[in-house]
Amino acid sequence: MEFDIFFRAFELTDAEFISSLRKNEEFENLVGGNKRFIAVAREQKWLESLIMNDYQDRFYVAICEKSSGKIIGYTSVSDIDHVNKSCFWSGIKIHSDHNGKGYGTQTVLLILKFVFEELNMERCTGQCLEEHVVAKKLMEKVGFKVEALQRHSLFKNGKYHNQFVLSILKDEYPQIKTLFNI
Repeated sequence: MEFDIFFRAFELTDAEFISSLRKNEEFENLVGGNKRFIAVAREQKWLESLIMNDYQDRFYVAICEKSSGKIIGYTSVSDIDHVNKSCFWSGIKIHSDHNGKGYGTQTVLLILKFVFEELNMERCTGQCLEEHVVAKKLMEKVGFKVEALQRHSLFKNGKYHNQFVLSILKDEYPQIKTLFNI
């Protein structure tokens, strides 16, 4: 597979772009966590913290389009447990101008490559809201398997939501590499 995206470290100048992603109400309603109103200055402080600290339990990367070199979104992995070799993939935020180009699939494949080939994890877990059909389909497409449906696990927009828990194991990853030719 030829990738049309690449990952890079965050830069402080990414703060305005990241702030703009939070303003997409439709998207924000489908992701875990509650809506937050954050000033660009606060985004800069958050980015500075990610850039300047050497966190061993998480990483965030900017997703950039190869053709333009510009940031189009970001993704992260957290809860990295180097003893039990497990981690949590936190999902993707890609600007809506870039939907439908296959960047979501490419992002997850690059994350899995990093998680299994560089971090040597045994297991990667993810979650999505029950109503976020696109996220669930994407995760299943790249090899994640549904483990559970957590009932009323997230309170958001005035009501409780169910969330799927999905995972992929290291020994399942070679089949994904072959399937996607990576």
